[in-house]
Parts: sequence; C-alpha cells; structure tokens
Amino acid sequence: MRSRFLVSLTGLALSAALLAPTGVFATETETIHFSDTDVHADVNPCSGATGTSTFAFSGVVHTTALDNGTFHVTSTVQGTFTFVPDDPSQPTYSGHATFWDGANENSKNFTASFTGTVVLRGSDGSRFTDHARFHITVNANGTVTSFIDAERLTCP
Repeated sequence: MRSRFLVSLTGLALSAALLAPTGVFATETETIHFSDTDVHADVNPCSGATGTSTFAFSGVVHTTALDNGTFHVTSTVQGTFTFVPDDPSQPTYSGHATFWDGANENSKNFTASFTGTVVLRGSDGSRFTDHARFHITVNANGTVTSFIDAERLTCP
C-alpha cells in the first residue's frame, strides 16, 4: 500500500531540492500549500489482498535559497488513508498518514531525510502500522557518505 506513495513523496521532495537555485542569487523563500486525492490499485502488504487505496492529503513545501548558493527545503504531508479490498470478505482499513522530508545542499554536501507514518484500523478491529525513515548524505564529489534506511511494518 505504502511503498508506491512513499517513493512518490520522496521523489517529489528530492526533485524540489535538486531543482532549487544553486547559483549566486539573492536569498529567496517560497512556500507552497497543496492538497489532492490519490486513488490507485494497490495490494495490502500484510495479507496480499488486492484493492483500492485512497489518500486525501494536504501539505506544504517550504524552500529557502541563500545568496551563497546553499538551500534548504522541507515538506510536510498529512491526510486520511483508506484501503478497500476487492474481496469483500477482507477487512477495509482507514486511518491517518503523515510524512515529512527535508533536504539541504551547499558546496560541500547534500543531505536529505524522510520519515513517514501510517496508522490504520481495520473493519475487523485489527490495526496496521507502518513507519519508514531514511537519511542520505552525499559529498561534493557525488560519493554517498552515509545512508540509513529503516522500515517497521506491523501487521494484524
């Protein structure tokens, strides 16, 4: 359920970070508020049941580009999440999801971090939780100097 969406959010944040100005410009800040609904075919990672996921979300992206070429970007997304299985004998899950990411770049390195949490209750009383995080640091030569990736999935 979550991996496609987590990858999408991570890609969005990293794209925003990489597209931020890195030349010598005056300091600029930008804040973008957004909301949308993502509906797509999905698979329950605990049971393998196919179905449809719906994530109605809102969020904010804040970017600061400094006149020395460094920048900082953060984004926060939260919303309601529902998974409706194709097989009506399987439980439907609904609940809340929250994601945060941030990135910094200067002439010496690039760092990015992401954390996401999804907590859902099943129509059968079960509880599904997923927590993911990662951090990456890349030096000026493009060498990855640290990488942390962790995920904790708790199935009913």
